[in-house]
This record gives sequence, structure tokens and C-alpha cells, in this order.
Amino acid sequence: MIVLVASVSALLAGCSVPGSPNTPVIDESVTISGTVSVPTVTNPGLLAAVGLINNPDAFARFVASSTLKVNGRAVEFSLNDSTRAFRAEKIAPAAAYELELRCGAFSLVAFAPHSGRQMTLTNGLSLRSTADWYLRAAFAGSQNFSTSQFTDYQIASPLVDTLVTSLQAELNKAGLASAAWRLTASNSASALVANRNLTEVMQRSGRVFSYNGNYAATVFYSRLNSSGVPVMAVQAAVTMTCTTSDDDVSGSFSIEPIAVKPIDDFPITSAPSKTSFAFTGKLNGSYLSFTRKAPNDGSPLANKDLDSWFIFPVSDGIAVQAGNLDKAYYTGIQTRAGEFILRKK
Repeated sequence: MIVLVASVSALLAGCSVPGSPNTPVIDESVTISGTVSVPTVTNPGLLAAVGLINNPDAFARFVASSTLKVNGRAVEFSLNDSTRAFRAEKIAPAAAYELELRCGAFSLVAFAPHSGRQMTLTNGLSLRSTADWYLRAAFAGSQNFSTSQFTDYQIASPLVDTLVTSLQAELNKAGLASAAWRLTASNSASALVANRNLTEVMQRSGRVFSYNGNYAATVFYSRLNSSGVPVMAVQAAVTMTCTTSDDDVSGSFSIEPIAVKPIDDFPITSAPSKTSFAFTGKLNGSYLSFTRKAPNDGSPLANKDLDSWFIFPVSDGIAVQAGNLDKAYYTGIQTRAGEFILRKK
């Protein structure tokens, strides 16, 4: 018996017992690295630490007075004034990372989806990465998304090129103030994505998404008045079924309102009823689209187009962008895609 205890003790020596003080801690933290490219900045008040010319000495001053935030939290980092390489370690894992390197009133921003414990920013922290982030934020905000929901998407290069040129032109202005710079960056990005659909702003990377299956969620959509103005926000329980065969898609929707709220104090004259319909559509890569028609029942809207539907994958499900096509009575469904996200059951 004594020998057995001694043997067990020997086996346990040097090992960790769950719950014991010697239990090893698994390090799941992330390291993010890249190169910092500071653009030419004419106004010394905007980037006083760097000065008028971004020479090596000026960059060294940038290193000495800059701070880095990752997902809104200040982190320690290293920044080599010779190679201009930065490195931030011990970052908490997340679906995506937003980095802001700030010096004085000026900042460079970058967005990166999680890709492992060792990550390198493709565009580093630069005017290009900053333009990319502003475009992501502008498009996401317009449809009530967060930028982290687009981890599988890349911003269209021509849009980034255009915004980089615009931002550099602003930085060349001697009298540019910090508040004006940030507002200009935001407004310029918003103008570039305005009235553009997803495929004009972003391209999805990775394998083609499969829509086969059943989906459900509680979502929001808008009802329009006879002038086409959104007057009612409708909360609804939605289910969707979907079957694909090559590029052909068939399925069904059930949309059951559970609550309503007036928009801009428009009166609610009647509550919406449950909507159920079957659909057939087409796949274009990872995007699903179809048009819903009114039933051929002899009514004024018989067999007329009611609304268009464009469905695309995001990190937490599939987003549904629906738009009214009925210009006679405005009976079609209108959505902001970020408020109409379905998840697989």
C-alpha cells in the first residue's frame, strides 16, 4: 500500500492537477504587427510631434509621443523608428480588431479580422488602412451593422484609392484643424458609399456560402405610407427555409409582427398582418436575390412586383436587404440589413 502511494506521488510529481496552484495557464492572446506609414501633413498643429517633413528624426518624435488603442483599449506596443515596424502583444482575442495609432490630434486606423495568434496587417497603419476603415464604418453604419460583422469582406480597391487621394489632399491644407480632418474623413467616406449596394462597396473572400437549411430570428423592418415614407418600425418573428441546387434557390418566408412603433410621430392607423410567401431566386457567388410578386388574384396589384430581396452572409448569420418595388400603394417590405439578420436553426 505504501509502495502504491509512493508510485502515485511519483507520477504526479511535476504534473498539474486541475484546480491546483500549478495548473498551467493557456495563453490565447494575439500579437499584431505591421508597418507604420505616416502621410505628409502640412499643418503643424494637426501633427505637431512630427513636424512639417516626415523625415527619420520627425518619425522618431512620432514614436516617442504616440499611443495605440486596440478595440478601444490602450495597449503597450513597440515602434521601431528605423524600420517603422510596430508590434503589439498580449491582445485579447476577438472576432476582429480595430487599431488606432494616435499622435497629437492625428490618428491612423486599421481594421483586421481575426486570423490567428500571430497577425500582420496587410496595409499596416497608413493612410490606406485609414481610408479602408472609414469606408467600412460608413457602409456598416448606414445599415446599422458593426464593422466586425464584415470580417470576410474586402473594401473595393477603387473606393479606397479615391478616399486616400481625398484624405491626402485634405492633409496638404495648411489650415486644416483636427476636428475638420476627422469630419472630412467621415463625410468623404459616407459620400462614396451613399446609394451603393454591398457588392459595389465590398467583395466577400473565402469559400462560397451555403444557404441550405432553416433560419429564424426576431428582426425589424419598416412599413411605408402612401407616399413611400417609412412611418412604422415593425418588430417581427421571422423564419426562412432555403434549398439550393447549383445557382437555383427555392424557399419560404414567414414574417409575423409582434410589436410596432411609430417613426417620427406618424400615427399608426393599422397594425401589419402576418406575411408568408414562397420564393425562387438565384445565387451569385455567396449572394442570394429574388423578387416577390403579389398573387395573381385579380386585385389591382395582381402579379405585380412588391419588393426586391438581397441576402448575404455576415459573421453572425445572414443579412436581408429588402426594398419596396410597389410604387402604387407602397405595400412592399423595407429593411435596413443590419436590423434583419437571420441565424441558422
